[in-house]
Amino acid sequence: MKFRQTVAVMIAAVALTADAFALSSQVLNVPAGSDASRQVALASVTRKRIAAQISATAIIEPDARAVAQIASRIPARVVSLTAEPGQSVVPGQPLAILSSMELGQAKTEYLKARSLESIMSQHLKREQDLYAKKIAPMKDLLEARAQHDTALAQYKAARETLRLLIPRGELDSLNWTSDGAPLSDFPLTSPIAGTLVKRDLIVGSMIDRNDRDPLKVINLDRVWVLANVFEHDLSQLAVGNEAEVKVDAYPGKLFDGRVAYVADEIDRRTRTVQARIEVPNPGHLLKPGMFAQTVIEGGSSREALVAPDSAIYEVEDQKVVFVAAGTNRFALRPVRLGVAGGGVVEILSGLHQGERVVSSGGLALKSLLTNQAE
Repeated sequence: MKFRQTVAVMIAAVALTADAFALSSQVLNVPAGSDASRQVALASVTRKRIAAQISATAIIEPDARAVAQIASRIPARVVSLTAEPGQSVVPGQPLAILSSMELGQAKTEYLKARSLESIMSQHLKREQDLYAKKIAPMKDLLEARAQHDTALAQYKAARETLRLLIPRGELDSLNWTSDGAPLSDFPLTSPIAGTLVKRDLIVGSMIDRNDRDPLKVINLDRVWVLANVFEHDLSQLAVGNEAEVKVDAYPGKLFDGRVAYVADEIDRRTRTVQARIEVPNPGHLLKPGMFAQTVIEGGSSREALVAPDSAIYEVEDQKVVFVAAGTNRFALRPVRLGVAGGGVVEILSGLHQGERVVSSGGLALKSLLTNQAE
């Protein structure tokens, strides 16, 4: 059995070598002045220092500092909805108008207590002036002081109750309405700028403090890419490392970011550690929940033979380049690749330093190659 497996592996290796030889023996003659010859641009194969790279799978998540879960502190009925899912909102913008009997009563008690405390304060001052002029007896002054202290205690209690229900700024400016608007109405507002992504509310429905986040606003101007880095790559991983992110939704597009956090604990099941990459997200192309591939630059570097990544093509399931082989002549050359990044790719075999490869216009040559084969 082992002998048969060895023979099969040898046959496959010979077939692969034969395919590579067949490809490398092909040379294209491109007519001078043709469209293909005008499209071709060449670049040299060089040696340069490249950073060690860490490849990892990842998932896109919103920046946790830019997510707002919005709920009501008190039982209330939905009066109207003032923002639609998908709508951009600004801080303080009302998302829904609610009505609460509990809030209306608390506001009423607060305004009554505040008014009474003001009246009792004026009464106390008047009695103090009269007593100082020996017009009023001490008994009247003590009675006025007791009334004021009672009114003040009621006012502070009503204020404390209401402070738990509405923002401080609204509390300080609260007054009896002159336009007939009920004191029981109040808005649910967005505390951040972003997009309303969730609205589990219906006009007329009741919600209370136990309803879990009926409104959610997310700012996707910057996202977190949570990468799972294997334990053996940890020596190269550090906060501040640059990273490139790509997703299947946008083939060929790279998103640049930087490692902002490395977890202190390794997942015992996957033997990976989570690295958080912060990535600017103009146009909000990256969506929470997307799977991604990341390449993180490590802390060390090495010298390697490199070619432009635009010079790499695929022919018959093999990675190839077109090498300049004279005037308007290009040889097809299979190559074995290493790490890629920064617009270049490492060449492990198939090319030598100083050789010139087609870095632009290779698709036209590939088309000529296909037509020649037919």
